[in-house]
Amino acid sequence: MTTPVKPDVPLRDEDALKRFFFAQHASLGEKARAQLGADAFALAPKVVEGAFVRAWDARAQFKTTEELTTFLTQDVHHAAARALSRRAAAHRFAGHAETHHASSGAINPDESWLHIQHALHGEAHAPGTLAAVAAASRHEAAGHIAKVGSNRGIAIAVGLAVAAAVAVLGGMKVMDVVAAKGKIAKAVNASDARVVPTPPGRAGEISLADGSIAHVAPDSKLSIPKDFGPQLRGVKIEGAATFDVAPGLKDPFQVHVRNAVVVATGTSFTVQAYGDDSTSTVVVGEGSVEVRVGDQPQAVNAGAGVVISASGTRAATADEIEEVTAWRKGSLALSHRTLKDGVAALKRWYGYDVRVADVALLKRPVTVKASLDSAMQAVQQVATSAGLRFGYVGENMAFVDTADRKTRLR
Repeated sequence: MTTPVKPDVPLRDEDALKRFFFAQHASLGEKARAQLGADAFALAPKVVEGAFVRAWDARAQFKTTEELTTFLTQDVHHAAARALSRRAAAHRFAGHAETHHASSGAINPDESWLHIQHALHGEAHAPGTLAAVAAASRHEAAGHIAKVGSNRGIAIAVGLAVAAAVAVLGGMKVMDVVAAKGKIAKAVNASDARVVPTPPGRAGEISLADGSIAHVAPDSKLSIPKDFGPQLRGVKIEGAATFDVAPGLKDPFQVHVRNAVVVATGTSFTVQAYGDDSTSTVVVGEGSVEVRVGDQPQAVNAGAGVVISASGTRAATADEIEEVTAWRKGSLALSHRTLKDGVAALKRWYGYDVRVADVALLKRPVTVKASLDSAMQAVQQVATSAGLRFGYVGENMAFVDTADRKTRLR
């Protein structure tokens, strides 16, 4: 029997959400399993949990219990369809049959509620929770995508997995590096290079043929030469990625980013260069790398970073280093950025398209440190730091000035 909920405020607090979850999880789980089918039963708990996370994020728009019930039913339907679509696309992309493990898709309500709570509060790293639960919203097709293309084997697995390799930057003669740079630059920009994109809100992991791993951030493109291998170790990144470079090979590993080349022989580092930023940033997690702009090499050691612009390079600040690397720890970090940057980050990392009708507001400063598992946590921090209200104008999410009383939000 459904616990009565006040018709005017169905999600007035988390206790109301909890009561509604325990009343509805069984019927929603049955709907999810019916649409997913026997082969994808295992996705049902994540589909239902994600629906409740999104319902909480959108709670301001629900005026009645019926509206909330309709939202959850439709969200489960759409989330299950997305999960099946991504799973099918992964299967086609892999080009071979997948092995599935039988699962009833049954929902353990206590465990699922714990997952939802951690997603709401951004406790992404608590033991036994979904570090991927709101990640179910973003990674419903969390199955393995196996070897792609040629026998050189590029393997992609959707999700964020931590890997590391420890070594030091090996020595190479300058002329060898310059020659390799030219060869690889041509290869990564060639028309037959494989371009692996990630959409907003979803990250990817790519295992390269030399044993290196690229963790590619959302809204990015990684270009991999057709002949990538131990003798041609180079890629190009547009967006952001963390590279765990396989050590012990003769030729160094190169990452081409705009007007710079990062050269490494066994280390872990992150490169960021999104289209809406005028600069590129390289941050080293382990070991060291050499950043080359033109013929000017610069060594960057573990814990440090460098910002590259058209006019040269400079050391990255602590805030810039955190912004570039926070996503690998499950967080979004913005420090003294503009609302324009904040809106772009919400779209990139959460898939939230928030409108700002008054363009003058886009210059307001914002500072954010939120879990990638809670879009609403990030939205609220953007709104608070910029002095804005968040809600819906029609069917669109929107920010408006707190002083604006003419625009009605729901």
